[in-house]
Amino acid sequence: MTEKKNIEKLRNISRENSSDPGRQIKELKKLLKEAEDSGNVHYTGCCYQVLASAYKNIGNNKNLFSSSIKALTLLKHTNDHKMIANAYTGLGVAYFDQENYQLALSNYDKAYEIIRRHRIQGVNRIIVLNDLATVYSALGDYKTGKSYLTECLEQIKKDTPDNVSVLTAVTLNLADTFLNDHRPAEAEKILKEAKDAVAKVNYKTYICAYNVKYAMAENALRHTKQFNKYLDTALELAGEMSDAYWVYEDFGRIMHILLEKGDLVRAQKTADLITAYCSRNTTTMDRLLLNSTMADFYKSTGKPEKALIYYERLEALYKDRTRELKQIQLDIHKSIKSADSSINKLNRMILESEDRAKKDSLTGLLNRSALIRTGGEFIETAYRKKQKVGVIFIDIDHFKECNDNYGHAKGDEIIKEVADICRKEESDTVRFARYGGDEFLGMTLGLSDADVAGIASRIRKRILEAEIPNIKSPYSSRLTISAGVVNVPVTDRQDTIIRIANYADKAVYHSKRAGKNCIHMLDYISTANDEKEGSFVRIE
Repeated sequence: MTEKKNIEKLRNISRENSSDPGRQIKELKKLLKEAEDSGNVHYTGCCYQVLASAYKNIGNNKNLFSSSIKALTLLKHTNDHKMIANAYTGLGVAYFDQENYQLALSNYDKAYEIIRRHRIQGVNRIIVLNDLATVYSALGDYKTGKSYLTECLEQIKKDTPDNVSVLTAVTLNLADTFLNDHRPAEAEKILKEAKDAVAKVNYKTYICAYNVKYAMAENALRHTKQFNKYLDTALELAGEMSDAYWVYEDFGRIMHILLEKGDLVRAQKTADLITAYCSRNTTTMDRLLLNSTMADFYKSTGKPEKALIYYERLEALYKDRTRELKQIQLDIHKSIKSADSSINKLNRMILESEDRAKKDSLTGLLNRSALIRTGGEFIETAYRKKQKVGVIFIDIDHFKECNDNYGHAKGDEIIKEVADICRKEESDTVRFARYGGDEFLGMTLGLSDADVAGIASRIRKRILEAEIPNIKSPYSSRLTISAGVVNVPVTDRQDTIIRIANYADKAVYHSKRAGKNCIHMLDYISTANDEKEGSFVRIE
């Protein structure tokens, strides 16, 4: 299966099972196992990243963290910048949820830097901008939060203007930032501008939240009639929306406003709403919300004895929350330690994958792309040290006839035998690649002309001594090669191994014309100073 089909399959599996998180994670783990078994580094990294997103959706921060770490380990060695940014974002979310805002911000910054550097647009950019704004707002830097959210809104209007849900979500965050910064008029303005988009949203939670934010803005502006209007709409919608802590947290703020106003009827409705929510959701944060709300409610309604009960519960819950945060940090630490063996395995996979990517599958020599990279490294070193880079171009004589006579399987064996002979000459300063078909290319660094010529001569001699059969050859029916050699002083670091190889190719052509089974070295200096063919020296 091609890489493109692998990623498409991964996305389809995730999308098809999005309504059933348990099944989604189970199916993604199956794909992850397939990817790991295949040794495909990029595909495995993508599987870990999509799995991290699935854990994020169900609030499993421990697995979100470890999956994001593993995704980063693998994807850092690829050019999939979107997935790398997503992995950093996943780590940011995990840290944010444990209230470690400094590390959350650090990871969001890394994600955004990748997105900016590679000019990534669309949903990836929108998510990171929104996350950055959220953490800055949590730190009380509303000015920076507003800046990121404003950019985020502009990005949505540019890239996905019809995505009313995303537009509404970011509008709510921006309005909240204005409210926290005591700028209700700007909150009202941004909410008003989004009114048409919100009317098209199918998600009742967003619509309810929109009316709650609007109510808070109107209260701050002392527009009592409008405050009551938006609050009543929100209270009606609350029974139809999905449970979302952040909305009920806003209802908690609303209830304090109602108590200050002395509106006990609406305050009671709001308290009942929060109580019902907390009976369905019993995390420490939910219980903190409930007890804080009810303590203030009973205190304001003249029932101090009941208020005291809730205040006492609050004290115990704050201690529970402190313990929870410490445990979360310990769990993250344990998660990192337990991930070490997996990460070591992934690193081995990366090295093996990189090694395979450099080698020709038939011969084990460097492939064409690795040849260009290694050649570039040789040229850079030669430029700095004022050395020469040599090229040995080898072409098997009468190879087509050999294939026709013995078959392609035998042809492959011959290719491998020639490759093995070339490999015996390899060192830190001598590397060989399969250039294509029956052509081989050797690269040398810092060797003399005589040394480069000597390598080519030994290879030709060993191939003759191997007595590889080729009845079409005029040389005792043995396989032979023609080779061309050049050794070039590097004076320009922008030079390429392919340009140097072109000189060696001329020398190969000269050897072919001279009757094959021979080697010629091109006098590069003569050729460089004269636009004619240059001179060739036969090497025995």
